[in-house]
Amino acid sequence: MPQSVTSQWINLAGLACLVGGLSLCIYLQVPPGATALMCVLAFALPIATLEIAVLKVHRRQTTGLDWTRHSAPADWPRIATKLLGLGVALGTTACVHWLVRIYPVDAMSYAGTLAAIVLTIALPFIVAYQVIVDRVMVEPRDGYWHLGMAIRGRTEYVDVRKIRHLAAGWLVKGFFLPIMLVYLVATIGRLEAGAGMLGGGHIAATRWLTDFVAACELAIVCVGYTLTLRLTDSHIRSVNPLLWGWIVTLACYEPFNRVVSGEMLAYSDGVYWFDWLKDQPVLSLAWSIALVLSFVLWLWATAAFGLRWSNLTHRGIITNGPYRFTKHPDYIAKSLFFWLISMPFLSSAGPVEALKNCLLLGLINAIYLLRARAEERHLSADPDYAAYALAMNERGIFKPLATVFPALRFQARPA
Repeated sequence: MPQSVTSQWINLAGLACLVGGLSLCIYLQVPPGATALMCVLAFALPIATLEIAVLKVHRRQTTGLDWTRHSAPADWPRIATKLLGLGVALGTTACVHWLVRIYPVDAMSYAGTLAAIVLTIALPFIVAYQVIVDRVMVEPRDGYWHLGMAIRGRTEYVDVRKIRHLAAGWLVKGFFLPIMLVYLVATIGRLEAGAGMLGGGHIAATRWLTDFVAACELAIVCVGYTLTLRLTDSHIRSVNPLLWGWIVTLACYEPFNRVVSGEMLAYSDGVYWFDWLKDQPVLSLAWSIALVLSFVLWLWATAAFGLRWSNLTHRGIITNGPYRFTKHPDYIAKSLFFWLISMPFLSSAGPVEALKNCLLLGLINAIYLLRARAEERHLSADPDYAAYALAMNERGIFKPLATVFPALRFQARPA
């Protein structure tokens, strides 16, 4: 198979730092906002450092950087124009969230304050990054430069296609990053408030551990949406152009999932695994282990991306870790987790209601199958992904299932 864009061992080292840092912050009762920032840094800094020092990712051709140009003088007008474009992108994103109530106001206010503090601290590093990278870019007039020129009224120099690509990437980041940060802070708050659950029996401990794993996963996701950098070869190569791909993806997230899975396809009657199994010590212990394992697989599949996790974007092909065994281990883990935590095949309203809940959860699983298909269509434009997916037709763990259902086999049809 094609070589993975990142190293499994480097990413696992970053994950170990994240787990250790989060554990320490919970023990010390560090405020959730500060803990969230620490988690992001604990994962991102070791990986970025090791990838640059060991893998030399900054010298890859895919970065669009040519380090033989490092002695070129800085083009300050061009850098200033890029910074103008970046400021407009950030400001537009903030204004949209201020004007349009996509997420709960209180949560977004907290996330906005936290983001403003971080941005203020990071401003010197952002300027330094632009200065360093601009000097070695093969095509230094990137989307930020074209947006900055458009703002300056110099439309004769503007390439609208580059602005569209930049806007699509910011649409993804601007939509997903705020709510993921809100989820992360809220999950950390629950962990700190419920730390005593670890000593409250295996059911309580499992509920706490799933939140712990979720916090780690959310921290990695926040890193992915934030660090779209050429220096680490984690920039956005392309954004999924398929409208139906966007629809099935957005259906899984707020505010749209309140209608899709919260109302139209509501498969849970409010009774969960710990309610059904609280009086079954052996079965509940086995169920707890299965739950934690499914969530650990989910976390492993997310951590395998390192700095590159993101919905709806192509930022390099991952072929190692759990992706060596199947193309979509994250969606498989999520689907298993949904079934394990809600147990839709049991219902206090009787077997008919249980059957309905199972069918509804099956439709949720179908949405994730469509998401997988949309990603494959998008990534098929990259020859490395096509080679990887074709190899998985022959060596993936679901090859026997694809033999029975040929529609599950990958076919290279670029979007």
